Amino acid sequence: MINTTNPINQTTRGVAIAVFGLLFAVYLFTYTGYIQSSDGLAMFATVENMVRRGAIDSNQLLWMGIQQGSFGPDGTLYSRKGIGMGLLAYPFAWIALHWPNLGLVHAALLLNPLLTAWTGALLYRTGRRLGWTVSTAAATALLFGLGTLAWPYTQTFFSDPVCGWGLFGAFYGLLSFRQSGRKRYLMGSGLAWSLAYLARTVNLVTLPVFVAALLVALYRRQRGAAAPALQLSFVTQFGRDHWRPLISFLIPVVIGGIVSLWWNWIRFGSIWESGYVESEAFSAPWLFGIVGLVAGPARGFFWYSPILLLGFGGFGWFWQRLRWFTGSIIALCAIYLLLYGKWYMWHGGYSWGPRFLVPLVPFLAILIGPAWERLMVERRWGNGGRLFTVVLLALSIAVQLVGLAVPFALVQDWLATTVEPLFAPETFTNLTYSPLLRQWDFLQSDQIHLAWWRATLRQGQIDWQGLILPLVGIVLSLLTLVTYARQSQERRTRRLYGLLYVAILSTIAVALLLNYQITLGSPALQPAADRIAHMERPGDVILYLRPTETQQFANLYHGRLPTLGLIPRENLLDEDQQWLQQLRTNYARVWVVSDDGAPERSGWEQPMRAENFLIQENRLPGTDNSRLALYAMASPETLTEAGSGILFGDPNNDAAITAGNGWIRLTGYAISKEVTPGGLLLIELRWESLQSVAENYHVFVHLLDQHGDKIDQRDGQPVQWMRPISSWQPGEEIIDHYGMLLPVDTFAGVYHVVVGLYDPVSGQRLPVSAGPGDYTVELGPIDVRRN
Repeated sequence: MINTTNPINQTTRGVAIAVFGLLFAVYLFTYTGYIQSSDGLAMFATVENMVRRGAIDSNQLLWMGIQQGSFGPDGTLYSRKGIGMGLLAYPFAWIALHWPNLGLVHAALLLNPLLTAWTGALLYRTGRRLGWTVSTAAATALLFGLGTLAWPYTQTFFSDPVCGWGLFGAFYGLLSFRQSGRKRYLMGSGLAWSLAYLARTVNLVTLPVFVAALLVALYRRQRGAAAPALQLSFVTQFGRDHWRPLISFLIPVVIGGIVSLWWNWIRFGSIWESGYVESEAFSAPWLFGIVGLVAGPARGFFWYSPILLLGFGGFGWFWQRLRWFTGSIIALCAIYLLLYGKWYMWHGGYSWGPRFLVPLVPFLAILIGPAWERLMVERRWGNGGRLFTVVLLALSIAVQLVGLAVPFALVQDWLATTVEPLFAPETFTNLTYSPLLRQWDFLQSDQIHLAWWRATLRQGQIDWQGLILPLVGIVLSLLTLVTYARQSQERRTRRLYGLLYVAILSTIAVALLLNYQITLGSPALQPAADRIAHMERPGDVILYLRPTETQQFANLYHGRLPTLGLIPRENLLDEDQQWLQQLRTNYARVWVVSDDGAPERSGWEQPMRAENFLIQENRLPGTDNSRLALYAMASPETLTEAGSGILFGDPNNDAAITAGNGWIRLTGYAISKEVTPGGLLLIELRWESLQSVAENYHVFVHLLDQHGDKIDQRDGQPVQWMRPISSWQPGEEIIDHYGMLLPVDTFAGVYHVVVGLYDPVSGQRLPVSAGPGDYTVELGPIDVRRN
């Protein structure tokens, strides 16, 4: 039977909090502040849209195509990932959205450090429930958190750490229920499993293991170690006696299943459709995948977590005392190996080590406890055993550090260019291609991606705040751990101290995020993000044409608009044309964050500059030619049309301008019907070329108040510099659009718009046929009225 002489008391809770805090502080020290994988970007895109506008699409990643998402029946791109990461990361992103000095990506990336530290605390509490000493239980938890794959994956936005937390939390709930009989633990167990399932639906195959473990726990509590025959009468009586615990566990499980089915339906129109494509299948050679996951030089599980080898020494202890627990671990390991060994991308793609086996790490880490006690405390193998354990631990930490220091993508990119095709089999069997060896080649100062180090390189001086704050948290956590561990079980810890400790850790985390928003922000994108957030309106949309900086913009932008992330092209593909058409028909205004290409050569902007209204345009600082442009998509019914027929002629000819000697005719115009302070004034000019003109005269458009004072202006070559007058052919009609955004403090009243042509070198204006000495054409009047 399980030793219950060490119940969960105040001391145990205090040490668990200290273990959590120590691991979390260490993870803050190795925090990177950016998402390293396309999987992570896809899941973040979903939670970002959930927070910003209650949507679930991932249109920010349209430039990826169907790499991480699929198109739903409505033509929108949706991530194929589960909703679990979105639900768990939602509070972090929501707080960041409402706190302008916090980055959304930075905040969301706290999820895995928090849950991994929480998993470590659960490991400690599990050890204490099993009757282990404080030191052995704490050592087991810290070995998990600092000596295994769990540590490098705190830098990521993969769902694997979430699955590990949820699955192990479910087992901890079952163990706690078996010891205490409290059904709240079963409710928590079911909830933890459901979150793991929602994070990755493949975890559904683990449900029978947990249900079987629950049934065994109920059976043992009722009958003890003696097992009566499973006759029908016994089964019936068993159900009557234990329906409440079963329901307590199954309620959150059923809710999770309903949420999962709804998630499929809301994205893809069917509760059975998850969006995965035909190429994503269980098609790998089974033996090759299993061996590769366990012992392969590139993805072998124990190569990346050598300390877990100690678990073989603790297996016997568990088998003698907790066969249901041990059997469950064996079943989970078998399920994961058989399942992912057959998956077409069994290796996990761009990742560090066997990513798909990360959820198993806490289960295998708990097996270390008895071996650690024998080797390090009881010294069963003498100094040799201790030396072996220390060497294994040092090797494990070294492996984690090299995985933490530089991005795993560097090795994967090198492999992609060295060996073809991508993920060729020899890259997983040839030792010379192992990331464990190749990672050292990239261990250079300019490649280290820890957040405080990157901030140091950018600033040219040490980022003391990013460096010292986590160290303060580590020292404080160590002191707290020692303080709690030395207290007797009968002595109640001070809640005030615990609350103060948690408050300090929280403050350190927030202070770090505030610091990194400044030191790691993008000087080019920050003004664009701020301007859009300040000036956006319902009906606006963002066209984002900087794919490699998708998460940088998402981190800085604190507005609510939908974002369409697309590839900048000079010649749009058919699918691009469809998205452009949607932009121009479904939205009132389009914010364009461009790449460095010229707008007249952009397949996205050229049609909008020619056929819609450019309202404003600003160069992004520190870039070659990147811009933030705002376009209005006005429909004809919003404009009032009028004819004109006024001619423009030679500025050096004193004769009256007629159709015979005129150069250009303004045949008509259209102007906004209703204008309000802070609203748009849209003007469409229709020019007709009467004869070829060699000079490139500029158009000016001035907004004047009732006193003739200029309120706003636009000037430049026609059609936003794309149709200079020297390119006009006789008889050709040119449609020329201009837009102005009136200041919000514009007074109500009558205004006028005057237009004309002038020489940009001399400033001389072209005369018009309205009469001698006239050089402008007046449009309007315009009645500006408040709403």
